Amino acid sequence: MMISPKSYVEDKKDKSYKQLIEERNELIREIQEFERKELIGDRTGDEWDIDPSPDVIYQCNLEYLAELCNHMSLRYNEEYVDSNKKLADDR
Repeated sequence: MMISPKSYVEDKKDKSYKQLIEERNELIREIQEFERKELIGDRTGDEWDIDPSPDVIYQCNLEYLAELCNHMSLRYNEEYVDSNKKLADDR
């Protein structure tokens, strides 16, 4: 059972913007890996025998990514735009 996109982001609400970037990048890696396999027709792994299946996880990851990006936009405004900070300031 997958959680809702709102719940996914709720679990991440206290993370810094830089941590959210890492979360986003991990989702993108998972999405790309599914697409890479799907484009060559590879559905041979054991993961196809479990529930939820990789295609359901893929769809959820896309929804998570959309919700996460909306949250990141708000967080970026809070942490950087409103305070005139730059990402490079946090090195």
